[in-house]
Amino acid sequence: MKILTQDLVLLFYDIPQVFLAKDQVGCMYVCMISDEDTKRGPIYSCVAVSPTRAMMLTTGEIELRTVFESPEMPEFHLAQICAEDASVMVTERADYTTFPVDSLPGLGLIFTDFDEVAQTAAELNTTVSFVSLEVPEAAHSARIRSATLGGFLFIFQAIVKNLSRGAARTAKRPLKRDDDSFAADVFGFAQGSFKIKFRSAYPSDINGESPVFTAAMTQMQKFLASALNTAAAIEYLQTVKGHTASSLIKMLGFLSEHSAGIHMEWANPSMSSASKSRLDIDEIRQLYDVCRQRTDLTFQEVVIHGRVDLAADKAGNWKIISEDDLETYSGEILPESSLSLSGMVITNAIYEFTCEERIETVPATGREIKRLFLKRYKKISN
Repeated sequence: MKILTQDLVLLFYDIPQVFLAKDQVGCMYVCMISDEDTKRGPIYSCVAVSPTRAMMLTTGEIELRTVFESPEMPEFHLAQICAEDASVMVTERADYTTFPVDSLPGLGLIFTDFDEVAQTAAELNTTVSFVSLEVPEAAHSARIRSATLGGFLFIFQAIVKNLSRGAARTAKRPLKRDDDSFAADVFGFAQGSFKIKFRSAYPSDINGESPVFTAAMTQMQKFLASALNTAAAIEYLQTVKGHTASSLIKMLGFLSEHSAGIHMEWANPSMSSASKSRLDIDEIRQLYDVCRQRTDLTFQEVVIHGRVDLAADKAGNWKIISEDDLETYSGEILPESSLSLSGMVITNAIYEFTCEERIETVPATGREIKRLFLKRYKKISN
């Protein structure tokens, strides 16, 4: 006896007709409703499939008939839905090793309209994003070098963070410094290039929406779509500038270095189909060559209004307590500047500091450190 849990539904009519399921150890099965019915409900015929065959079935590369007529393992199971949980089935092994011809599905039944990303978003009731990295080592199997995977995950989360914060500022609902509602969790990997499955790390709202993560996916899709046209991509980067542009350019550089194209699909529960975009390695390298010559795209300007707490002129260090968020910010004078902190009033005056914010990455840990460099200042009031 096996316990199967329903996964992706491929055909639905009143109740699931054909779907993928998994047993207790993660092995995959294709389940198809039969003509037999009992007081407990219909009986499903199930056959084990590899991840490769499951993907071929869901993308229309093979017919449903082939799965049962030419199984990878000559072993079939009969299953019924549990009364307590409609997503769980109890199976028993069938007494045949060749599927009955009169029970085979009709010829030509393929699933070309199946959208795994939109289906997953609906099932998880949250926003999801599937990103395929077309690295050379994934050409024939689901493989990726650990350093490549780790590096991309770090860059992807930085992009999501920066795009989320930018979208929130545009909507005049800025995120607080400790707000990480943009965080993404990896919940699976799949074959096909090397596919990484992301979802919002936080519960969805009443509509199944993850607004911050959704905003980031919308903007990332916009960038990838514009990247097919270098002029349009530069125009987009000029609108976001600073850390956001820097993280997107860093992604292009990373993909170029690892000879990897990228294919992204994302959906939220309200979308009937996923939004998709793809860049091949030649397109990535062409855009990256232009971007890395545009240093103006990556500067982030930060303006702080507050009371000065420290002004060390000789050392060039300063601290200011913001009147807007009551946070303390510290930094130094921009290295190429001749700015002086001499004569600055401590505590008893309000200043406006205009700074250049730079992000530096610690090589050993990959942790990002923000540094503020004062470009100019003026006293606003006493």
